[in-house]
Amino acid sequence: MRVRAIDDEGLRLVEEWLAADPVGSAVFGGFYGRAVERWAPLLSAPGRWGWITLDDIGPIGFIDLEIFDAEAEVSYYVCPARRGTGLGRATVEHVVRLAADHGARFIHAAVDPTNLASLAVLRAAAFTESGPNEHGETDFELTLHT
Repeated sequence: MRVRAIDDEGLRLVEEWLAADPVGSAVFGGFYGRAVERWAPLLSAPGRWGWITLDDIGPIGFIDLEIFDAEAEVSYYVCPARRGTGLGRATVEHVVRLAADHGARFIHAAVDPTNLASLAVLRAAAFTESGPNEHGETDFELTLHT
């Protein structure tokens, strides 16, 4: 797996994925479903990065990483056509490396409690469940040992 910085083409791809994905759209659609309008302006801020994940077959999904005071907030997505093949785990491994490379000491992620695959991936990656948040999502955190 590799990543490339998200650009206009990548932002449109994110919007296309979510438009065709009722499950992903229910979770991410309000923000990333309008990525060109809502996400693009934030990517110029210090401490904010976006990437398209891909492999030799093609695009896999995206990663959104924001770091403030060494604490990272992360969102990641695997498009429907690529799910169920272990790419969620590979994506999270990449997220951890990217966060560490950009100076994070902690990573926070929130997952819809019905997203069993993502819950399993974060647990397998040694993230600690820290309970439900005010949005009904399950919060996870990981301390990075640098």
